[in-house]
Amino acid sequence: MKSKVFWNLWSSYASYYFGRVNLSIVIPVLLATYGDLSLYNIGLVASGFMATYALGQFLHGQFSEKFNPFTYIVIGLVGSALMNLILGFSAGFFWMLLICEMFDGGFQSMGWSSTVRANAYTSKNIERDSVILGTSYQAGNSIAWIACSFTVGQFGWQWGFWLATIVMIARAATLYISRPEFKYQTKRLKERVKLTVTLPIFISGISLCLLNMIRYGVIIWVPTYLYREFSMPIEEVGLNIFLIPVAGIAGTLIYNRIKLPKDIITMLYVSALGLVVLVLPHTEGLSMFLLLLLSGLFLYGPHVFLVATMPSRFHSKNIVAAATGFIDGWGYVGSVLIGVLIPFILNITDNWHSVFYFWSILSFIIVVLVAAVYFRKGGRRQKYG
Repeated sequence: MKSKVFWNLWSSYASYYFGRVNLSIVIPVLLATYGDLSLYNIGLVASGFMATYALGQFLHGQFSEKFNPFTYIVIGLVGSALMNLILGFSAGFFWMLLICEMFDGGFQSMGWSSTVRANAYTSKNIERDSVILGTSYQAGNSIAWIACSFTVGQFGWQWGFWLATIVMIARAATLYISRPEFKYQTKRLKERVKLTVTLPIFISGISLCLLNMIRYGVIIWVPTYLYREFSMPIEEVGLNIFLIPVAGIAGTLIYNRIKLPKDIITMLYVSALGLVVLVLPHTEGLSMFLLLLLSGLFLYGPHVFLVATMPSRFHSKNIVAAATGFIDGWGYVGSVLIGVLIPFILNITDNWHSVFYFWSILSFIIVVLVAAVYFRKGGRRQKYG
């Protein structure tokens, strides 16, 4: 039975996703409503969000080590909620969308490193619980997608933002009221940075950079792929994609039960992901839907390993938030790049197949990088903390 503290963290971080993945549901409707917005405009908006999120991960990972992580999570929720409130009044204006999404990325980046840090210091089984904690953003992603798609379909694109405001403000209030006392030790900044920039953490960051090109490629661009290539209504798009993170939850729980080192399971999962996205653009209907589910099944376990399990291994060095921020920061460098790379690839090839092939190649590069870290010490179980 998980503790009240664990589920408080789990549900709080799930709420963050209402202010993060709602943009991908709003994008197709904005493009259809405002003819002066282009794919490049939207790609820049998405990349702007990811750029400030990436920068925020590097900064907050270090800075948040000095504060109560529960309070830090609350501040991020409130800030993101306010930005989404303003975004609902953007009326398709590119510069307003870009600026507000960039501020939103900064506030959103306050959540994860503090969540992983709080879990590492309150959990009795860090390796196991860090994986289960990762299902928070998978569930939050799925619930946010289906809720936003139907809200946008019924009430207009503005409510894709305003729904996020309501959810995040409500969760911030309840978390602030229930926040526990938190005792911790901290190191000086120079020492934290030195301990953070090590080979396992650096390669994990590069691996997450490539994996986020796939993950956020799916989150940001697959709704537009379905909307444009198959002429799906936005509600139907929501029904086709909201189960991807749900499959991710199932895949993560299976991942957590397999009696092999997490590093080895990650290599197997990402290899399977590479094969799935290679085949996916050649399918439609039920086959396409099932492959989208399989992409979620194989994607999220490795993501949790890189962004939660790996940094949690450094808890005894008191750099969990710092390591998390560094790895996740690199992950969102990949998210920045994918926002502009997909329009570029489509412009060059005029074919969505090339996008999926690109994601497949990235998958196999990740396998090589994870293997390099694991076998660096002869394949023994990695313990860095």
